Amino acid sequence: MKHTKLFILLIVIVSFTCCKKNTKGNGLTDSEFLDFISNENLRPSLQKIDSLIKFEDFSDKRRAILFHEKGRLLATLEKDVEAIGSLNEALYLFEKEANKEYLAKTNMLLGDSYAMLSKQDTAAIYTNNAYKFFREIGDKKGEAKTLNSLGHLSFLAGDYDSSITHVKQAIDLQIALDDKETLSASYNNLGFILEQTENYEQAICYYEKAIALNSDIDRLNTNALRNLGYVYLIQNDAKKCISIYKKALAIEEQTEHYVIQQEIYEVLIEAAVKDEDFKSIPNFIRKKDSVTQLLTSYESEEKMKLINRKNEQFIEQENLKKELELNKKNKIILGAILSFLLALGLYVFQKNRNSRLELKQQKLELEQKILRTQMNPHFVFNALTAIQKTFFDEDPIKSSTYLTRFAKLVRQNFDVVNKKQITLEEDLDILKNYIETQQLRFENKFEYEINMTDDIEVSMIKLPPMLLQPFIENSIEHGLKQKNEKGLLQINITEQEKYTHIEIIDNGIGYNKEKVSDNREHAIDIFLKRLKLRGLGEEKKFSIQAIDNNKGTKVSIFLDLRQ
Repeated sequence: MKHTKLFILLIVIVSFTCCKKNTKGNGLTDSEFLDFISNENLRPSLQKIDSLIKFEDFSDKRRAILFHEKGRLLATLEKDVEAIGSLNEALYLFEKEANKEYLAKTNMLLGDSYAMLSKQDTAAIYTNNAYKFFREIGDKKGEAKTLNSLGHLSFLAGDYDSSITHVKQAIDLQIALDDKETLSASYNNLGFILEQTENYEQAICYYEKAIALNSDIDRLNTNALRNLGYVYLIQNDAKKCISIYKKALAIEEQTEHYVIQQEIYEVLIEAAVKDEDFKSIPNFIRKKDSVTQLLTSYESEEKMKLINRKNEQFIEQENLKKELELNKKNKIILGAILSFLLALGLYVFQKNRNSRLELKQQKLELEQKILRTQMNPHFVFNALTAIQKTFFDEDPIKSSTYLTRFAKLVRQNFDVVNKKQITLEEDLDILKNYIETQQLRFENKFEYEINMTDDIEVSMIKLPPMLLQPFIENSIEHGLKQKNEKGLLQINITEQEKYTHIEIIDNGIGYNKEKVSDNREHAIDIFLKRLKLRGLGEEKKFSIQAIDNNKGTKVSIFLDLRQ
């Protein structure tokens, strides 16, 4: 009876709490509502928003704000495809409400997401829509932001004149607003665009304006300084370049941005070589090595923090499981009031059965996590190797492009590594990033093709994450890398009865089982174990063989469509 009263009291408290939360959410202002749904960490915020969308009854405006915030958070996490879906939901509801402020903000976010997906034409449409709405509501700061975005899109399209016009319009608005922080960024952007047109005199002028503004507002940002120094290096004024980069270094030593410090020392070494200042070069090299050690230590600390966070999440999940188990026991005890002996027998039987199933499931999940973890170091190492040389290129746009690609590659890896399954569409997107990064590494020594029949629905097919990547890696590292002539890597996807058939074919040096390395044999063994854990017998249909007297290698994989 005591347990029954406690249980009833708990239900009343939970019901009261839920009702109270509903009332609070509906009675808040927009800014208070945003505070209500926000969290310092992005993922808990997304979970809360998803729960509110699914279970709570809000007005169209509040639902639109929820979808808008979800899209914004997803875009921050670089999940732009999912972000676009949420933002379109928000856009539809804001259009019903004729809410121009949020129509401007939502169109702006859609433009940014499409730009991240390299769909510049679509991005320009949404950004122009945002500009129109910001103008209608008189939001000058929003206008300036959209003009800068339009300038960036024009720059990516190679239309430098249009890009310069847009950024100059943004600058005029920022001057009127006395918005010095964003104005300094616009001056730097304009200088960079002019630098690409080889108008170095004007580029220097705008870089100096940005530097002066940063100094006025005590902003510790060295982008303009480093850009200015590099222009002087292009003009063979190595002494001036060194002087400016030393000023940038003094600022970055305050901010402890070790990656930027490393880049600064690389340019200082290059400039010292040009200036034939051989006395300074050893000193720069020593300091660069010291920063590299600090950076390695910092990355190790960050990795440990990540591991600790994952351990904390694991403990929280275990505590939640224990709470769920306790709830199950309470329900059984409640039923035992009517028939204690019968309920007790059922309880013992059910508990033992659940324990065996849970232990079995935990074992399978643990094995999958171990197998996925074994693959991650190879994946990250090869990606890092592929972009390493871009730091020494003299083309900042190229370096920026591949740094962005690598950041997205690492983000994708972290996003999928703890998932049991992802779609074939997601896996192919990661593979494209990986292959194109390897093309950079080997200076386009090989081409690649992804071919699939019309009946393949890549968004519906599920497979373990990173399942295909080891064979792509082997094709490149052990097959195509050894060739003198141009190589070709093919991924063919077809549907055969109840299976999705995936072929990975290269025209490299071929496959010899007797000479295969331990690492490759280990990767194949891991792959077969992962297929076996799916319990569909797919590992029995797997094959790998040489083509036409070792003129290439073909890997054949069959994935069961029932999964």
